[in-house]
Amino acid sequence: MTSTVFAISAAYVVLGVLLLTLGLFARVSWWVKAAAIVVTSVFFIEAFFATKGLLGWPRTGQLPPRFQLLWVRVVEPDAKSANPGAIYLWIEAVDENNVPDGVPRSYRLPYSRPLADRSARAREEIVSGKPQQGSAEDIPTGENKEDAKSDQPGTRAEPGLTAVDLEQFRLLQQAQRVEFSPMPGPTLPPKGP
Repeated sequence: MTSTVFAISAAYVVLGVLLLTLGLFARVSWWVKAAAIVVTSVFFIEAFFATKGLLGWPRTGQLPPRFQLLWVRVVEPDAKSANPGAIYLWIEAVDENNVPDGVPRSYRLPYSRPLADRSARAREEIVSGKPQQGSAEDIPTGENKEDAKSDQPGTRAEPGLTAVDLEQFRLLQQAQRVEFSPMPGPTLPPKGP
């Protein structure tokens, strides 16, 4: 959240400085004004993407190391519509005492069959009244064995051509090993005499 606010602030400061500079020094060549317009346009786009997290879109970054799983939605891959599939988690970070340490957030993870199965089992446990804890740890590069291998159906390309989904590749680069288990109760301080 802090980085989002900083990005928005930086974008509008740059925009303001550019507009002030153009207003003060109106006798500049056309290419300088054109460059200022391009830079200003880029910062408008940057402000849009920086505020995307504030609008309720699921995050695609790293999960917190420990969290309480509140709900899961698995979207299966669909070759007909070229949808690579995704796993949406609604989570709340917990501290070392298993006490919620933030506000619930939505995350979008790349689809993989093993993660989809684990997520569905965790959702069934939540439905049966058993809260679920999650843990996420980074997978070292080159060891993306189970979750990074996505068994999603690919699109058929003509011979000699390769179709690459760069968004899916970027998400797999940030892959984490996600596990679910029963949520233990909060650790309470010892009682005095």
